[in-house]
Amino acid sequence: HLSLRRQRQMCIRDRGEVIKSEVIPAPAGASAWRVMYVSRTWDERLVPITGIVVAPKNGGAKAHPILNWLHGTTGGSRTSAPSLAPNPAQNQVQRSPIAPIDYGVPYLTDFLKRGFVVVATDYYGQGGPGVHQYMVGNTAARNGLDLVRAARTMKDVAAGSDVTTFGWSQGGHAAIFTSEEQPSYAPELRLRGVVAIAPGTTLIAQPINIPHVYVLARGYRDAYAVPLSEFTADGKRMIEAAGSVSISGLFRESLAMKGPFSTGEWSQEMKRALALNVPGNRTSSAPILIVHGTVDNVVMPESTKELALRSEKNGNSIKVSWYPGQDHRTVVDQARKEILDWINEKQ
Repeated sequence: HLSLRRQRQMCIRDRGEVIKSEVIPAPAGASAWRVMYVSRTWDERLVPITGIVVAPKNGGAKAHPILNWLHGTTGGSRTSAPSLAPNPAQNQVQRSPIAPIDYGVPYLTDFLKRGFVVVATDYYGQGGPGVHQYMVGNTAARNGLDLVRAARTMKDVAAGSDVTTFGWSQGGHAAIFTSEEQPSYAPELRLRGVVAIAPGTTLIAQPINIPHVYVLARGYRDAYAVPLSEFTADGKRMIEAAGSVSISGLFRESLAMKGPFSTGEWSQEMKRALALNVPGNRTSSAPILIVHGTVDNVVMPESTKELALRSEKNGNSIKVSWYPGQDHRTVVDQARKEILDWINEKQ
């Protein structure tokens, strides 16, 4: 990854331009690269982003469809980038005592066998310089779409224009925003479908003491210049910590402070910013599949029910599949067959 000083020295021209790439380990029969490329934030700032591209070795000049993976919450720091894992081009590894963040791509080897080129952005501020704009839907959507563009320019990738977007949790939120943003932002692409696992759709109702709140506050301060007047001194220390540790590290940081961390209510400025990031308020360019576990206690099932109603009202084609007894993490494996079959049907 390039330093901020090096970035300033480079002549960044436009979205989708590859700044740097390096070969990384890949599954059998595939090639993989860690890349830095150009994208735009929601307010049109050109920024460097990192991610990975994984492509089947066979197929010659055939234009491969693209699977655009959008990852779930890993944190707000540069070190929270999944591409920084020693072997990021593998089937998803969920966080554990020995893996502080989730990395890899669910069903990666399945997608490669089906002929997909797989791209996975880190989002702005993860891996590259800048402040991660957590749950800023249009920025995350653009980051994924611009990695698709970057992959299409890379030698030995042979990526076409057909794209399926697939995200989980934070990435599910970004996936739905991708379907709304793509027609105007990347009209040269053909979005075939969108899959969202347990998407974050109704944003956090009040500033409670959980790590996600501090990552959100830091990101919205950067994206929308909100004053964060609702946070105490301890809360503001946690917001600063969100810029240096992963989501797991931020949880440990919060245990070391007694609080209180906030006044308990969002400011009017924050409420306005949150309202900008509720998905389903625009017409999507492709059909949407949402899968959700019935006992998910991270993203409440009620939020998906609200999203479905809102999205259908706005003319979208949306299917919701419920997985009884599955939670926020177990549903990823349980939904594998349905997701792969649904994506195949849309090609």
